[in-house]
Amino acid sequence: MKNKTNKIIAILIIIVNLYLIPVSVSVMLSHGGPAGASYWILPFSILINLFFVPAVLSFQKNFELRVSRINEVGIQVIVLIFILGILSIYFV
Repeated sequence: MKNKTNKIIAILIIIVNLYLIPVSVSVMLSHGGPAGASYWILPFSILINLFFVPAVLSFQKNFELRVSRINEVGIQVIVLIFILGILSIYFV
């Protein structure tokens, strides 16, 4: 049961990063866009991108138990950043 949950969390992290890795690269290549406004997104995007490597490693037998806690923290950070992003749109 625990192994299946870890795989689901790893898949969710990979899916989120399939969107955010190209966003991070495009912000860096465009130098933040007009007036550098996209640089505000970059720290949060790169923070989420850091959890991509442990998520991929969780599918290898040698690393699955070692990175399970990192993946749990990663999905919590991703959910927290998305919730704070949504709240900042409505309350700021």
